[in-house]
Amino acid sequence: MPVSLTFDTERRLIITTGEGVVTDADFIEGRRQLLANPAFDPSFDRIWDFHRVTEAQVTDAVVARLVAESPSATKPICRAVVTSERAGPMKEILDFINRTREANRRIAAFPDLTSAEKWVLTARVDLPKS
Repeated sequence: MPVSLTFDTERRLIITTGEGVVTDADFIEGRRQLLANPAFDPSFDRIWDFHRVTEAQVTDAVVARLVAESPSATKPICRAVVTSERAGPMKEILDFINRTREANRRIAAFPDLTSAEKWVLTARVDLPKS
């Protein structure tokens, strides 16, 4: 599957990884898996790693729905996106970041997973306790 999830309960972190060609159906299925996983906690920080995405066939409507219906929407969590080096999927990745910011949610973009993890794990100390 082009979208997979990793739950790191020790670090209170969920990493969603995209690979190859990703579609609306892949992201919808990823959300379903997220909510169905017993390890899911809406207060966990999130990283979306799109580094290996070669093409994004994702509609504005699905991106808007996923952002609007975020299960972490009311939690003051850190969100980070690892961008792709390829030009093809960048428009959709940047649209996702912009929609998330428009929803008044903290998100940042990074060139690699190591930088994103470092930021999330250090930035969370600045967040108010929920």
